[in-house]
Amino acid sequence: MSVRLEISGEVMLTCQRCLDDMRYPVRIDRTLNLARNESELERLDALPDGEAILVAEVMDLVDLVEDEVLLSLPLAAMHAEGECPA
Repeated sequence: MSVRLEISGEVMLTCQRCLDDMRYPVRIDRTLNLARNESELERLDALPDGEAILVAEVMDLVDLVEDEVLLSLPLAAMHAEGECPA
């Protein structure tokens, strides 16, 4: 079993150079294989282009989307060189 995530939008982050607000585009398009146990997780992760997550009987999609968005954000958000507002 798998789930396909298509997430797009924008988040406001703080630039670490100038400490001003900056818009950061979020574009996620991925398929995650859903594993029911550790052995299935290892098998699915070993597949080419395999990304798998361990899920319980009930999966919270809001938490999954939130996790994927957080994982896509940069560790230190910064405007491109020379683009910080004066």
